[in-house]
Amino acid sequence: MSPTRPARLYAPVPSSGRARLWERLRELHGAVAPVELDPGVPAWLLLGYHENLTVLQNPHLFSRDTRHWREVTEGRVDLAASRPALSWRPNALYADGPEHTRLRAPVADALARLDLSATARTARRIADDLIDAFVTTGRADLIGDFAAPLPVLVVNHLYGLPDSYGHMLGDLTAVVFGADARRGEAAVARVHQYFAGLVSRKRGRPGADLVSWMMEHPSRLSDHELAHAAALIDNASHQPTTHLIGNTLRTLLTDARIRTAHADARLSVQDLLDHVMWTDTPFQVLPARIALQDVRIGTCDVRAGDALLIGFEAAHLDPAVRSSGGGRAHLMFGAGPHACPARSLARTIAATAVAAVHERLGGLRLAVAPRELRLTPSPFLRGLAELPVAFTPGEPVLPAADPPEPRADEHADLLSRLLSWWRRGA
Repeated sequence: MSPTRPARLYAPVPSSGRARLWERLRELHGAVAPVELDPGVPAWLLLGYHENLTVLQNPHLFSRDTRHWREVTEGRVDLAASRPALSWRPNALYADGPEHTRLRAPVADALARLDLSATARTARRIADDLIDAFVTTGRADLIGDFAAPLPVLVVNHLYGLPDSYGHMLGDLTAVVFGADARRGEAAVARVHQYFAGLVSRKRGRPGADLVSWMMEHPSRLSDHELAHAAALIDNASHQPTTHLIGNTLRTLLTDARIRTAHADARLSVQDLLDHVMWTDTPFQVLPARIALQDVRIGTCDVRAGDALLIGFEAAHLDPAVRSSGGGRAHLMFGAGPHACPARSLARTIAATAVAAVHERLGGLRLAVAPRELRLTPSPFLRGLAELPVAFTPGEPVLPAADPPEPRADEHADLLSRLLSWWRRGA
């Protein structure tokens, strides 16, 4: 890497990850380094733990609204055509100040109403159902067969929908983040239909679910805003939780010291999750905060309109905190007013998943050498593309069947029509 050329975050991710890149950038630039998100699209990457924390905790200096980004205001980046993580949506993630408060409050208050014990039971029922599909074979991909579908199925249940809709949403989301751009564009439209249809159905038939609770909130979100709020809960809960589960299972399969401590109850599942969030965080990089004024960070002069990327993995590797870091001071769930309100939900799903695998898959071991495990190509997420394992074949536990979905002609709303379309292609 040339010391004068920004690091290309769009370049392929090495099989060993990017820890060496962060170390090299720290040697060259200190706590903040110039990078390129895409060819010709510059940004700053925050490498220092304290620098990351400062940006996260000062929204009056660093905005989450990507419409302030100079690359956008000067016409070099079209937010509508940019990466999903860099776009703009009418939800709390991209808002600041009073508008952020208005959009966030219904989401946070609805999540706070969840009975986490009941949610854990739901997550275990779904986890057992997923394991039942492969438990007799003695082999599985614990990402594709388990960790990827589990979070979206749980969140779909919290929306008050049968599992069939969750399987559909999971399939559509996988296409959105897949390599086929043409199929991905069509899947984005279908995902929008899912959330629009979800809100429309709940308007007519509210229940004890996240969307209905958000509808009751004094903020009085529009249906358009509600659909984006529901999508935000899914986006925040899905892939990060998938990779928290996957990275935790990989740690147990490859680190004998951690595996023994957990098996001997010297390391609780919650402490295990915190360890993984420190050492193998599901986020490498989180886009983006936009500087609202000229400011000096580290040795860099950041100009108003510049994009700053939150460097989770690099921050956790910062020598300034590496020796003293630990516990729950990791940045996995952010900090400041944009801190993730779904952290308890994510922890519940991940802890339940790890327990289900531990209890149901005896003799669990990697089916390939650890060096053969491949990371996802995402510049933002850090997790495995697959986690092939072998285990002693077992028996299904036959969980309760999903309630039958009414026939399409009984309530031919948008959501039912979408499900019928998906079933025809499934």
